[in-house]
Amino acid sequence: MIVFLISLIKVLYFFDPHCPDCEAVKENVLPQVEKLSYVKIVPLSVEKIENMKLLMEIEDEHRDYDNAIPVVVVGDKIFGNRKEIEEGLVKYLKSLNPEQNISAKTKLEKDTLKLENPVYVLYFYSKGCLKCSKVDLYLNTLVKEFPALHIKRMDVLEHAGLLLSIEKRLGIDKEKYLVTPVVILDTLVFFQSDIHRLRDAIVKTSKEGGNLPFWQNYREEKVYGLLKGMKATGVFLAGLIDGINPCAFAVLIFLMAFLSMRGGRREILWGGIPFIIAVYITYLSIGMGLFSFFRGLEGVKNIGKAVYIMSGIFALVLGLLSFRDAILYRNGRDMALQMPERFKKLVKGTIRKGFGKGAILFAGLLIGFLVTLFEFTCTGQVYFPVLAYLAKDPMVRMHVFRMLLIYNIGFIIPAIIVFSLALFGFGQREFNRFLIKRVVFIKALTGTLLLGIGTAVLIYSI
Repeated sequence: MIVFLISLIKVLYFFDPHCPDCEAVKENVLPQVEKLSYVKIVPLSVEKIENMKLLMEIEDEHRDYDNAIPVVVVGDKIFGNRKEIEEGLVKYLKSLNPEQNISAKTKLEKDTLKLENPVYVLYFYSKGCLKCSKVDLYLNTLVKEFPALHIKRMDVLEHAGLLLSIEKRLGIDKEKYLVTPVVILDTLVFFQSDIHRLRDAIVKTSKEGGNLPFWQNYREEKVYGLLKGMKATGVFLAGLIDGINPCAFAVLIFLMAFLSMRGGRREILWGGIPFIIAVYITYLSIGMGLFSFFRGLEGVKNIGKAVYIMSGIFALVLGLLSFRDAILYRNGRDMALQMPERFKKLVKGTIRKGFGKGAILFAGLLIGFLVTLFEFTCTGQVYFPVLAYLAKDPMVRMHVFRMLLIYNIGFIIPAIIVFSLALFGFGQREFNRFLIKRVVFIKALTGTLLLGIGTAVLIYSI
């Protein structure tokens, strides 16, 4: 009888017993892995110092640091989060030759280092940040290993002023301002990709005499709260100016006319409210998508910088064109920055057909969505540069969702006013006359806003 000895493929499964994603992987993925006869799962809780150290060593060996618990290691292959494990682990294991000799690092360097002097470390995190959770676990293992290590933990939302003050003094790249997780040891700064070097730095600092709580030498920027409030006001005003932009006049006037034509207040109420809600949600969604686009560019530094600079220049050009439009309109000539005639007809046709149907509630939602998409071809002149500024300003980008809510409240106010006027019988002609008288002022205001935003984006980008 011939017996074939097949070495089992070891699957190192690093998990945290309190991690929801780990529980999901345990229930949904590991049972599938266990069915493979040539695979052996090695569960490794990162709450144990030796297991966390092993994970850090493996990541260091492969130069792969962008992982979040749970992590699975199969030979030279690392699955760095729940999504990667669910989508790729079983498929990868099935593709392997069972007779392949695949092994992972299993031996730990046994050292008995002790800190000769106390070491103080400052750690900034964000709530709900998966990468922060992993770094937090690693710091816990270091504290267990080195009782003389003292870690001061701070929520970046509550202490952004202090972190910004430290990063400015240490000359950190603006692209990394207020990025979490981040650990600071005197003048050394460790982001997630550098965290594997922290342990050696701690040991070295201890051997050189240790340190004191160095962050006490920095002053948290007192103006942070004021700046945040001022910027919230500025964002609201930008949204308001965007909402009364002459680009949107045709939509507002046409909306008012059709709401008035519906007859009684009940029809206006049931048609106007869904319309306003749809406009708000759609414009907010566009903003979140564009903001994610800008933030994603930061992973490709040169391209991201070029796009930001182009956005700043784009805003400056639009600002100058807005002043030109103000002069042209004052002299009785057509403006350059306005919604294309083709889109105006599309908007009018959408409103006319939609509100001509019986299901006015549904029609209001659908029309609000479609009109916002058409309108964005013109109103985006303000929105796009504002989003570029929000993405670049470290004092604002942590609160971006709140800022976009504020911006869109400002943007929707003119539509709410139109709705209210129609509800109480205010005529289209009076409203049209009111807007036309203020076109020059609004254009000049829009130009000033765009010039300011463009300058701010360029300052942060260069």
